[in-house]
Amino acid sequence: MPDSLKMKKWPNALPAALLFSCTLGLFAPAQLFLTNSLEFQFAFSHLLPFLAAVTLCLFLLLALLLGVLPERLRLAERGVAVAIALALLLWLQGNILVWQYGALSGKEIDWGNKAMLGVIDTPVWIAGLLLAAWRPGFLCRQAKRIAIMFLTIQLLSTSFTLVRQPESPSFKRFQIDHTMDFDFSSRRNVILLILDSFQSDVFQEIVEQEPAFRDMFAGFTYFRNTLGGYPSTYASIPLLLTGHRYDNSEPIQQFIARAYRSSSSVPYQLTRRGWRVDLVPAVQNTIFYDPEIFFNIKKRTPKVADARLAWLYDLTLFRYLPHFVKRGIHHDGRWFMSRWIHKDVLANLMGEDEPKHEQHELVSARRKLRRKFPNISLRTRRLAIDRLCKSLPVNADSRFVFSFLNQAAALTERDVFKFYHWRGPHEPIQMNAEFKPVKLPLNRKNLLDLARGELKLVGIFLDGLREMGIYDQALILILADHGHPWGGYGLRLPAGLAAAGPGGDSAFDRVLRSGIPLLLVKRPGAGESLSTTDAPATLGDVPATVFDELGLDMRGGGEPLFAIPAGRPRERRFLHYTWEHSKWMSRYLPPLVEYRIRGHAWLSSSWQATGKVYEPGK
Repeated sequence: MPDSLKMKKWPNALPAALLFSCTLGLFAPAQLFLTNSLEFQFAFSHLLPFLAAVTLCLFLLLALLLGVLPERLRLAERGVAVAIALALLLWLQGNILVWQYGALSGKEIDWGNKAMLGVIDTPVWIAGLLLAAWRPGFLCRQAKRIAIMFLTIQLLSTSFTLVRQPESPSFKRFQIDHTMDFDFSSRRNVILLILDSFQSDVFQEIVEQEPAFRDMFAGFTYFRNTLGGYPSTYASIPLLLTGHRYDNSEPIQQFIARAYRSSSSVPYQLTRRGWRVDLVPAVQNTIFYDPEIFFNIKKRTPKVADARLAWLYDLTLFRYLPHFVKRGIHHDGRWFMSRWIHKDVLANLMGEDEPKHEQHELVSARRKLRRKFPNISLRTRRLAIDRLCKSLPVNADSRFVFSFLNQAAALTERDVFKFYHWRGPHEPIQMNAEFKPVKLPLNRKNLLDLARGELKLVGIFLDGLREMGIYDQALILILADHGHPWGGYGLRLPAGLAAAGPGGDSAFDRVLRSGIPLLLVKRPGAGESLSTTDAPATLGDVPATVFDELGLDMRGGGEPLFAIPAGRPRERRFLHYTWEHSKWMSRYLPPLVEYRIRGHAWLSSSWQATGKVYEPGK
C-alpha cells in the first residue's frame, strides 16, 4: 500500500476534516440562521437536511484530500494542522472577532473606513496558519481532543439558540403564490403601490422641475402634507393596511396578527366581502399570513430555494472570514455565491415570458386564458422592455415591471385588491433615471435621479393598466411607507413653506424627514390633471379612504382623505425609534418616542416632543 494511504493517517485526518466541515458547513450557517430566522422564509427543520448534505460533501472531500497527502516534507501532518487551524480561525472570527458593517441589505459598505479591522484580524489569520504549517506536531497530536472540544462547544451553543427560538411566525407556515400577481379584474380594482422610503418633498421637487411627471399622474391628488406613523417599514405597513398603531405594549408579531383580523383591516374586510385580495410584500414580517385575510397564499413547502441557501452561505463566509476577504464575498451587494443564482434568474426573465421554474400546467393554461382577455399590447411591451433590460440586473422594481408587462391581464369579473411593495428610492443608488446601472454616492442629486427612474417605472405600470382598460375605474394609491431618515438628502421646502419653516438640529431633521412619506391617490373616474392639497393627512387614513371610496361603512382609525379640508386644524401623532437591522429579530421595537404635530408636517415648528416614550413590553 502506498505511503500516502497508510491507516495511521486517518485517526488525525478524520477529526480535522470533521471539525472543519462541521464548523463551516453546519454550525456557522445554523447560528446565522437561528439568530436571524425572521430574515428567512423557511423553518430550521427544512434547512437542516441541506446543511447536513453540504457538511457531508465537505467532510468527504477534505478527508480524502488529507488522506492522500504524502508523508514527505511532513505534508500529511501539515495538512491536518492547517485544517484544524482554519476551523479554529473560522470559529474565532465568527464568534470573537465579529465586526459591524451595518445592515447587509444592499447598502454600500465604506470599506476605506473599515480598513483598521483588517489590520486587527489579518495578522491573527496569518500567524495561525504559518504556525500550523511550521509546527504542525501539536495540532496533529491533539486533533481528536481539539475536534471533540470545539464540536461540543458549537453543538451546545447552537442547541441553546435553537431552544430559545421565538414562536414560528405565520410566514413560516404559508408562502405567497406568485402565479396570479398580475391578474386583475375587468370590473373593479383597488391597487396600493408602496415605493419604499419615497420622501414627499422629493416628488414635489421633481414635478416642479419636469412637468412631464405631472402629466404622468393625471387624475391623482397629491396629499403633500402627509404624516407617516413610524420611521421604518416594520410598523408602517400594518398601520396603512389596518389603521392600527403599534405601541410596544405587546410583541409586534402578536400585534400584527391582531391588527390584520380587525374591523378596520382592509385585506380582511374585503376578503370577507368576496374580493380577491392579493398581497405581494417586500418584507414578509409586515404581513399576517392567513387564508382568511388574503387570497394568493399557499402552504409552505419544505423546499429551500437555491438562492436563499446560497445567500445564507454568503453571509456565513462574510462573517467567518477575515476583513480583507469579506469585500470579495460581498461584491458590492451582488454576493459571491448568490450572483450565480441571480444570473440564471435573469437569463430566464430575458428569454421567456415567464421564468422556467413557472412552466407548469397551471401557468400554461393561464397563458392561453390571457389571450382572450384585455392585456398589454405586444408593441408596448417590446418598447418598454427594451428600456428596462439595462437595469434588470440591479433593480428589483425593473424586474417587477418586466414581469408585469409580460403577464398582466384582466382575467376575472370578481373585484380585486392588489398590494405591491417596491424597493423605491431606497439605498443603495444603483440605477439612474434612464434605467442604466450605476453606483453613485448618497446625496440629494443622485437620490433625485433614482427617484425619477422609479417614477418612470410607475408610469410604465400605469400605462399598462390603461392598455388593459382598467385604469379609469380603479382606485389607485401610490405611497411610501415612510420618509428617508438616513443619508445626507436634506429637505427642500417649496417657496410657500420656506418662509414659515425654521430649521432644526440635524438629529431632529432626520426624525422629520422620516415622517413625511409620499401619498398620491386616484379615485375611480378621475381624469383631470394632478392636483395638490395640504390637507393634514396621515398614513393611518388609508383604510378609511379605501372603505369610503368603495361605499363600505367601516369604523376604525383614520378619516377618509377626501373629506379632510386643507385648512382644518388637526393634531397628528408620530412615534419615532432608532432602527437597527437586528430589530427584525426582536419581539418588540426599540423605545418609541412620541411627537405631536400641529400644522404642516414639513415644518419643524409644527413638531413637538410630548416627552412620552413607549418602552418595550410596557
